[in-house]
Amino acid sequence: MEKKITKKFYYLSSLNMVTIVWLANGFNLDTLVLFMVLVVLVLNHTTLVKMIGAVSQSMILSNIEAKRALRKALFLICFKMTLLAVIVCGIYFYNINLISKVMILMIFQLIIQVVSIKNNY
Repeated sequence: MEKKITKKFYYLSSLNMVTIVWLANGFNLDTLVLFMVLVVLVLNHTTLVKMIGAVSQSMILSNIEAKRALRKALFLICFKMTLLAVIVCGIYFYNINLISKVMILMIFQLIIQVVSIKNNY
């Protein structure tokens, strides 16, 4: 079974923009920064799905192809962790008071990911 991201995930993630406006207290620069965090979180989930595909391929394929798929999965794991570190460090240096709001946004995004995965598989 191939893992994929459906339009439902993107629609639910776009609903998170309401949360962003609420957390940033209206439309200001913090809203734009939190919107960029949401975009990176969606990219993070896309990386997760690709990583799972690479890991599952490394289990199915034979020697050389399995090693390539495993290297790809390792690269995607590093990329995923780098994305999360960039979010936290960027927000820390931009405005430390936004870290709690970013964590709330991450929790909502995780809930959306679980709902998206649960309904697809």
